[in-house]
Amino acid sequence: MNTTAVKEILHEHQLRITAGRCDVIKLFLASSYALSAKDLENQLPQYDRVTLYRTLHTFIEKGILHLIPHDGGLAYFGLSGTIRQRLTNQKPPTAVHHSDHIHFTCTVCGRTECLPEHLVPKITLPKNYQIDEVALVVKGQCQACYK
Repeated sequence: MNTTAVKEILHEHQLRITAGRCDVIKLFLASSYALSAKDLENQLPQYDRVTLYRTLHTFIEKGILHLIPHDGGLAYFGLSGTIRQRLTNQKPPTAVHHSDHIHFTCTVCGRTECLPEHLVPKITLPKNYQIDEVALVVKGQCQACYK
């Protein structure tokens, strides 16, 4: 993984480059599924809970991460698709990442993942209603559990 690219992302988002922020981005890059704050605490024990929560909050504000709805009150987070694409060279950095994509939660293993190529259908509301956010979570069995 290119540490220089991670530092460039932080710099471009006008964030101080710290070991903790770099480690959080690297952890999300290494994961193929969404992570909770508890996952970060378990996998990055060298950082205290407050630091990790502040990092998550800052990354959401800057568009590096997005919040994923989940049952049971837990919050899950996913790395922005454009950030992932840029850091892994999967697609051109100019590729569009839609924030209104579907999320999938496996009912067997419990993992939640982004499906950025599958967009939430357009929602039309009655007059004098305004949409602030749309979140769609599909539940079923992931590829690994379905086998």
